[in-house]
Amino acid sequence: MKRILLIFCAIIIAAVSLSAQNAIRWRMTVKMTSGTEGVVTLRALVGDGWHLYGTSLPENGPKPTVFSFDGSTGVKFTGALTPSRKPLTVDDKMFGMKLNWWDANVEFSRNFKLVKKEGAKIVADIDFMGCNDKTCLPPKKQTLTYQFK
Repeated sequence: MKRILLIFCAIIIAAVSLSAQNAIRWRMTVKMTSGTEGVVTLRALVGDGWHLYGTSLPENGPKPTVFSFDGSTGVKFTGALTPSRKPLTVDDKMFGMKLNWWDANVEFSRNFKLVKKEGAKIVADIDFMGCNDKTCLPPKKQTLTYQFK
């Protein structure tokens, strides 16, 4: 009986772990609009029931989503990073404060100019945190890279 209970618990833990791993995933695409100009788009794939916290949050709350392109070379960013839609503003019961988040897929785009094609690359570091109505993922960092050919 103990063995069956132990196996059942292991299956439940594995299922919860797998669902949390797919809670928020990131993709990057680069589209050239001319020979030297383009747009980089970072897409957050937000799993059902999960949300990605906004880029501007009050202190003593969850970690906001932060983007850095500091590791990029050969490109000059010509505009701010803009989301495809505004985040929702919600009274978060878990943190006991008003917060903003995206509860479904969202894209963040930024214009750039290619200033040196040889060795040029875009490196996007994303620090983020997500929650559902029961638990939160620990803050995570993901790096996406696009190498120009």
